[in-house]
This record gives sequence, structure tokens and C-alpha cells, in this order.
Amino acid sequence: MVVGRKIIINMTTKPKVFCFVLMPFEKDFDDIYKLGIKQSCIDAGAYCERVDEQIFTESILERIYNQISKADIVIADMTNRNPNVFYEVGYAHALGKTTILLTKNSEDIPFDLKHYPHIVYNSKIIKLKEELTTRVKWLVENDIFNKSNLQVDIDIFLQNKSLNNNHVDFVVPKKSNSPSIQFTLHNTTFQAYNPGDYRVGVITDKNYIGLGNKGSTTTGLPDGRLLHFCPFIEEILFPNSFTSFWVHFSPKVLKFKKENMSFVPEEYYHENQEITIRLFTLKGTRDFLLYLKYE
Repeated sequence: MVVGRKIIINMTTKPKVFCFVLMPFEKDFDDIYKLGIKQSCIDAGAYCERVDEQIFTESILERIYNQISKADIVIADMTNRNPNVFYEVGYAHALGKTTILLTKNSEDIPFDLKHYPHIVYNSKIIKLKEELTTRVKWLVENDIFNKSNLQVDIDIFLQNKSLNNNHVDFVVPKKSNSPSIQFTLHNTTFQAYNPGDYRVGVITDKNYIGLGNKGSTTTGLPDGRLLHFCPFIEEILFPNSFTSFWVHFSPKVLKFKKENMSFVPEEYYHENQEITIRLFTLKGTRDFLLYLKYE
């Protein structure tokens, strides 16, 4: 008989952080993945998988999109500018996922991604392992995956109406179907946001094929919608300060494809068109809804 022994069961154990890896499925990358990426995640206390290690019944593309959505961290090797990896990274960015980008060669970083930090490991697995372990470990230890820590404390206004949790309509007159809408950002924190720390995206249905803003870019989302990135806002968003930006819906680039019309079809009058304004920051993303109403 054993007297005085206590058995303690730890009921607070949390699941490990899930890292999903995007990279070319080529033999040249096997050691990079197994000895560099996977081992880095293990050493940092995270769980790591690639889609070819999983068992699933859906198509491989559906599985990849599903795993990107579920992942806490997306790790992507951008070496050789693989188009599939680039597209999948775009999807991860659209979802606001924490993404770590890797490349063997800095020349493989295209212009649109140069403002994102990359681990450039120059084919040296030791260098990759050291830097990746440090980054993943920091993310795990700081528990940034707790939704309360991902709160983006920036509000967006249309005139005097906040788009946060409100149904806001922007009425487009029938004779003026090329709206230019001015929005205002309000930084409600004590932290300054420098140019490049935040970016504004506009998500629309497939009929809105672009924005009229010079420097804007557009990418397709797997659900058929389009994500339009507004140009970088050059102003520093100081604590408790405001700054404005415009979204230009020009008929030259914002057309309804039916018969190449540059005006709004009759069936769109008196019908709300849902637009999502998505704010991207280093802390995460925040969505705001706006309804374009043609009358």
C-alpha cells in the first residue's frame, strides 16, 4: 500500500500550434523540408505537416485551401517562383494568416512581395533552421493565436458612420455610376502604424474587375470573389489620429462584363451590393462591410 502519493493530471494542456507548409514537391527540397522546416517547428514546440503527408478524400486543391484555413502558421518556400505556391500564399494573405516566407535566393522575391520579410537561407539548412526556429518559437511563446491578441484596433468610417458592426449604405445615383468613396481610418491605440504596417483591401464579387486607384492590384480568391489591394497609404497613423483614403470605382476599370457595358445594369438598381473592406496589419486582419446601393 502506498501512502501519501498524489497523482496530478494536467488538464490545461493546449494543442500544439499547427504549421502548414507550402513548397514545391521536388526531391531537391526534401532535406530542406525534413531537416530544416519540420525540425525547426518541432524544436519550437509546434506541429508541422505538408499536404503530401496527410490522408484525405477531397481533391488536393480543396485540401490545401482547407489546411491553410485551419493553420496557425503558414510557412512557404518561394524558391524558383513556383506559381502554385505563389497562389496559395496569396490565399493565405487574403485570410490574414500568419505567414513566414522562405527562399534560397533573394532574386526570387518579386516586387509585390519585397515588403514582406523573408528568410533567405542560400541553400544552407543550418541557417534556415536557426532563423525559422527563432521565429516560430517567438510566435508560439507569445500566443498570438489567441483571438483576443489579434484584435486590430483601427476603425473605418464613411463620413460620420463607423463601418464596425453597422449596416452602412452608400447610395450611388443612377446618373453617377462611378462612385469615388472617401474613407477615414481611426487609430484607437497608443501605437503608431508606419507606412507598410497596414494595408487596405476591397473584396467584391467577380463583376467588379478592379479599382481606379493608381497602383492598386487585384487577385482572385478561391471562392470566386476578387481581392483588390488599394495603394500603400504613405502617412503614419499616429496614436488616436485619423487619416483618409479614397477608393475609386472608375467605369474604365470597374465594368460589368456583360456586353462590355460601362454603366450599371438595370437589375442592380435598388439592390445592395455587399463590399468587404479588409484591413491588413502585422497583428492580423479586420473586416468591415459596406453596401453599394444603386438608385
